[in-house]
Amino acid sequence: MIEENVEEKTVGHEDSSGSFRGWLRSWRYFIWLLAGLVLIALFYTEENWRGKRAWQKYKRQMAARGEPLDPLSVVPPQVPMSENFAMTPLLAPLFEFLPGTQKWRSTNAMALAQGFAPAYDAASRAITLPKRPRSNSWVVARTDLTLWAAAFQSKGKAAALQTNVPAPADPNAVQQAAEAVLAGLSECDPAIDEIRAASQRPFSRFDIKYDEDDPAGILLPHLGAMQHLCRIVQLRAAAELALGRTDDAANDVNLLLYLTDASREEPIMISQLQRMEELRLAIQTIAEGLGQWSEPQLRMFQQRLLRFNFCADMKRSLDAERVFFGGGVIDYLQRNPGMYSALAGGGNNADFPGALLAAAPSGWFGFEKLNYCRLFDDYRMRGLDLANRRISPAASQEADTRVKELAGKSWPVLLFRHRVFCAMLMPGFSGALRKTAFAQTGADTAAIACALELHRIAHGEFPESLDALASLIPKIPADILTGQPLKYRRTPDGRYVLYSVGWNEKDDGGIIVLTKNEGDIPMEGDWVWRTLEAKSHLNRPSAAE
Repeated sequence: MIEENVEEKTVGHEDSSGSFRGWLRSWRYFIWLLAGLVLIALFYTEENWRGKRAWQKYKRQMAARGEPLDPLSVVPPQVPMSENFAMTPLLAPLFEFLPGTQKWRSTNAMALAQGFAPAYDAASRAITLPKRPRSNSWVVARTDLTLWAAAFQSKGKAAALQTNVPAPADPNAVQQAAEAVLAGLSECDPAIDEIRAASQRPFSRFDIKYDEDDPAGILLPHLGAMQHLCRIVQLRAAAELALGRTDDAANDVNLLLYLTDASREEPIMISQLQRMEELRLAIQTIAEGLGQWSEPQLRMFQQRLLRFNFCADMKRSLDAERVFFGGGVIDYLQRNPGMYSALAGGGNNADFPGALLAAAPSGWFGFEKLNYCRLFDDYRMRGLDLANRRISPAASQEADTRVKELAGKSWPVLLFRHRVFCAMLMPGFSGALRKTAFAQTGADTAAIACALELHRIAHGEFPESLDALASLIPKIPADILTGQPLKYRRTPDGRYVLYSVGWNEKDDGGIIVLTKNEGDIPMEGDWVWRTLEAKSHLNRPSAAE
């Protein structure tokens, strides 16, 4: 009996001990899980705190330097509607959206803004201009009015068959073609008159919806409408020059220069790049009229051209790009992680990093914005020296190389080093700054060309050096790529060549190297200004004659 009791007690003890150990084992997993959750919570709390703290510190540093990172700080202020060029009836409907949306009140808004020139549109669609050698980097050959006249008269049908036929040298034929072009463009007169009247208003601010949740989705319908207008005005001015109507042509040049600046205050890089293309249309007309413009007209063009500061404008838009389309897009994707794949261009590997970003601590987005802004500032400051009005091709191309190297890294490296958006959103600095330098050089050389023409009128010939222009131009602009004087020499045929050493920073003797696509800014050869043809100087006698 005693042995049985002992056995019972022993068995009871073993059962009690086993159940306790089982209880410990079952709770051990829960404790581990709880500890893991606590560690994760601490990790998220710490990362959120660090990311927010680092970003706020950077914002304070930038604000102290006068460069706030608030998106609203880069948005141009509102202006009175009655004093706003953009509120003219032709253009205002472009931004008349339903409240809270970017859907037009009128589905005909775009058609009304660009549909005032059906004959011109039909003619331009039919014309394919042949590629011809160029002597001027910014200016193509004289506008082929005979070709345009044929296109208008045929209403765009079969006009392309005439593209390889050289324009006739007969002045009477050219004048007849110019009259036909102006007749075809007469449908545009009411719209151009309205735009010219609106250009007298002191402000120009298009009602862009800067508060759009997705900054990348902001609509810019005015850019196409403005470019359309500029092309029509340029063609009209060319026809007026052919008919000797220089006052009318000068008025159209001034309108082109105004339209070029109508979107100057917009903190959007594409707006600035389009302005540069619009300037080329104005320069084209100025170049075609050299030899016909009066001294007051030349001085007026020169003063206006010297006011262009594309370096400052691009710097401002780059700063806005950093804040608005860098930080703004990062904030948008933090709120909408499902849009990562669309921004990354889709693909099989785009969803997985997006899912990780959705699960990442919010502080990581602060680190992403911090790294993006720092890298952006470093690259931009290397290539663009606003104080000295210089753009460095070598530094710009180095920045592009580093961006490409960054984009080539694997997504886990980018994710855990907080550089995902650096690789995705960093713009191509070399391309933007090359276009900026080209546009600024075009404005500078065109202004100097006006001074050279003034010298020719006064002395019967172009000067031996640019030093002779001291009394004709306030300050001769230097080469924006080197800081050195632009190259100039008088040629044996009585003309001249004026040029920058170009993006390769090498003096090629005034040689233009055309790329496969002439619309691109050349990376090789020089950026050259020459008069279009010697006979352009025989239209009007000089003062010396």
